[in-house]
Amino acid sequence: MLGCSVTPQKIINTSQYVLDKEQLYKHIEILSSDGFGGRKLGSKGNKKAQEYIVHSLQNLNILPLGNSYYHDFTYSNLFSDKQGSNIVALINGEDNKNNKERKYIVLTAHFDHIGKSGNRVFNGADDNASGTAALLSVAQQLTIFPPQHDIILLFTDGEESNLKGAKAFIKEHIDILADIKLNINLDMLAGSKRSQQLHFINRGLNNVLSANQLTTLKDIQDNSAINLKEGFKSMSGARIGSSINSWINASDHGVFHKADIPFIYFGVGVHKNYHELSDTYQNINLQLFIGAVESIYQQFLFIDNNI
Repeated sequence: MLGCSVTPQKIINTSQYVLDKEQLYKHIEILSSDGFGGRKLGSKGNKKAQEYIVHSLQNLNILPLGNSYYHDFTYSNLFSDKQGSNIVALINGEDNKNNKERKYIVLTAHFDHIGKSGNRVFNGADDNASGTAALLSVAQQLTIFPPQHDIILLFTDGEESNLKGAKAFIKEHIDILADIKLNINLDMLAGSKRSQQLHFINRGLNNVLSANQLTTLKDIQDNSAINLKEGFKSMSGARIGSSINSWINASDHGVFHKADIPFIYFGVGVHKNYHELSDTYQNINLQLFIGAVESIYQQFLFIDNNI
C-alpha cells in the first residue's frame, strides 16, 4: 500500500509580534492630513507622500529595490507626458541568506488619492492612507523579525488612475515575475465608523500552498480577532478609477492577477465615505483598523513560513 505524504507546516507563535499601534496611527493621520492635499497623481501633495514614505523606510534602515526608492514612470495627460513614481524597497529573507531558490512576496498599497476640489481636500484616510500606513507598520516588524522570503514593499502611485503604478512595476520588473510567488494587496483597511468587517478575496493560493496548509490558513482566518469575511458585496454603481470593475480588478492586485501571479486582497469594501470629503482620520474605525492589520500580519507570517 502506498503511503501518502502530508506537506509539513510551520505554525508561528505570533504572541511575540506586537505592532506599534501609536506609529501606525501616526502614519495614517499624517498621510491623510490636509498638508498632503489629497495625494493626487502628479501633485505636490503626492510628491510629499512619496518623500514621507521614503523617509520612513530610511528610518527603518530598509534599502531600496535597485539603486533608488523612486521608480518613475510616465503617463499621458491630454497632450503631454507626466511622471508618477512608485516607492519600492526590499527586505532580504532568511532563505536568500541560506542560498536557497530566490522567491519574492510583494506587499502592495497605493498611496495616491483623488486630490482636491477647489480648496476642499479629499484626504483619503481609508483610501488609501490606511493601507500605506499598514504596509509601513508591517515593514517595521520585518526589520525586527526577518521574513523567510525576500519581501518587496511596493507603494504604488496612480492606482486611482487605472492602476498605472502597478502596471509600471510589472513592466519594469518582467525579469523577476516568475520568482514572485504571491502579491498581498492592502487597500482600504479602516473603513468608516460603521464598518465592522474586513473582507478578502484571493486567486491562485492553491499554487503556492498545499491543501492542508490552506485549511490551516482558513483556521487562522476563522479565529481572527476581528470579523473577517471572504468575498465582497456587489460593486454595482461603485466607480473605481474610470470604469466599473469586478473586485478582482478593483485595485493593484488585479494587475498581478493578469500576470498570473497569485494574490490576496484585503479591504473593507465601498462605504459611505468612499471618495468623499468625509474620508478623514476622524471618521475611520481605528479599532477595526488595528485589528485588520494584526490579522493580515498573522496570515502573512503563516504564508511566508509555508510557501
